[in-house]
Amino acid sequence: MKITQIIHKKTYYEVHAENAVYEIDGELLRQYHIQEGSNLDSDTLEELHQKSRFRRAYRRACYLLDDRDYSYCMMYQKLMHTYQDKTLCVKVMEQLIQCGAINDKRYAQKFAEYLVERKHYGSYRVRQELLRKGIDKELTEFCIQALEEQSLENLPETLAKKYGSMLTDPQDFKTREKVVAGMIRLGYDYQHVKTAVEEYFQNLQDENS
Repeated sequence: MKITQIIHKKTYYEVHAENAVYEIDGELLRQYHIQEGSNLDSDTLEELHQKSRFRRAYRRACYLLDDRDYSYCMMYQKLMHTYQDKTLCVKVMEQLIQCGAINDKRYAQKFAEYLVERKHYGSYRVRQELLRKGIDKELTEFCIQALEEQSLENLPETLAKKYGSMLTDPQDFKTREKVVAGMIRLGYDYQHVKTAVEEYFQNLQDENS
C-alpha cells in the first residue's frame, strides 16, 4: 500500500495511504522509515496505528494522574471521551492497573477519609460520593464502616460550627427543622442529628446556668 501523504499533527502523524488514513507517532514513523512514496502492507500500518493510539492514550492517562488520583470509572470515562474506542481504553486501563497507577481500593479509602475528615460528611453523603465516582458497593460499604465512628464523632463539632449561630432558641422548632435538614444533607442520620441538637441545647443551657 503506497503512502500518498504524511501530515504532522500535534502528537502524531496522519499517514494517508491509498484507501485509508492512519495515526502513527513520530518514533514509529522513523523506526519503520515511513515517508511519502513508501510502500507498506495494510496489516503493518494498522498495527502501528493501534500501537500509536495506545501510547498516546497511556501517556494522556499518566499526565492526568500526575495532577490527581482517579478511580477506574473516572479514568475510563476520561479516556473514552477523548478516544471513543472501548477496546483501546480497556487495554490502557489494564496497563494502569498492572503498574499500580489505578487502584480503586486506595482511591476509595483516601477519598472517603477526605470526605469525613476535611468535609465532615456523614455516612450517607460519603456513600453517595463514592458511588458517584464509580466505586462498587462492596468497597464503598467497607470504607464507610471503617470511618463510621469518626463520622459520628464529628457530628457535634460540625453542628456547632455550621449552625451554632442559628441554634439560639430551644423553642424555635422551625429553625431546628432547617438545621436538621441541613445536617441530613451532609449525610448524617436523622436520629443522630436530632440527638445532637438536643445535646447542643443542653450544653448551652448548662453553660448559661
